[in-house]
Amino acid sequence: MSQTKTALIVGASRGIGLGLVKAFQANGWSVIATVRTENPDGPQSISGVEVHSLDVTDRPAVKSFAEQMQKRKLDLLFVSAGISGPQHQSAINADDQEILTLFQTNAIAPLSIAQQLDGNLNEGGVVAFMSSIMGSVAGNESGGTDLYRASKAALNSMIRSYAARLTNRNVSVLALHPGWVKTAMGGDQAPVSVAESAEGLVAQIEQQLGKNGQRFIDFQGATIPW
Repeated sequence: MSQTKTALIVGASRGIGLGLVKAFQANGWSVIATVRTENPDGPQSISGVEVHSLDVTDRPAVKSFAEQMQKRKLDLLFVSAGISGPQHQSAINADDQEILTLFQTNAIAPLSIAQQLDGNLNEGGVVAFMSSIMGSVAGNESGGTDLYRASKAALNSMIRSYAARLTNRNVSVLALHPGWVKTAMGGDQAPVSVAESAEGLVAQIEQQLGKNGQRFIDFQGATIPW
């Protein structure tokens, strides 16, 4: 009988993060989830899920959480936290705080928490980041949503550097595009449901267990150009 795998989902209070908690648990994983804000319908409402409060941009809190998790072994670390940024999405109109918050949340914080927790990964494990096709520099032919695109491109660049430093370990590093999903960020017109996206992401992660290397793929397994 195979041992139960353990996933830590960072940023799971709602949307795709919460969908991932449900999908991994449905596939027989043990799930640890972090939430920035309380949501009565969040992971706290799911029996068997271990939940911790954590704001990924709070450096002392992240350090304390990493220390709490020091002896816990993981097969997956998935950093799902992210924001869309200011509605104007304009380099001209953006103020310093908007830029700081966007890039800190979408690019710096995910790598910071991964670096503090990747020592918990079992051999053959996966570190996954919620990226976006909008972070693809090569694939940007339409423009628009400039600040959000830039923050995700920054995340992807940091993921590449991070993966390069892990070449001596049997760990897969994934930048994942969840699709255009019906969430508060994606809107009601999005064609992909949270459940469909989450189930697809789980399938891709399970296929990458033990394979090593780095990949930028979507929830259906299609490769995305960096």
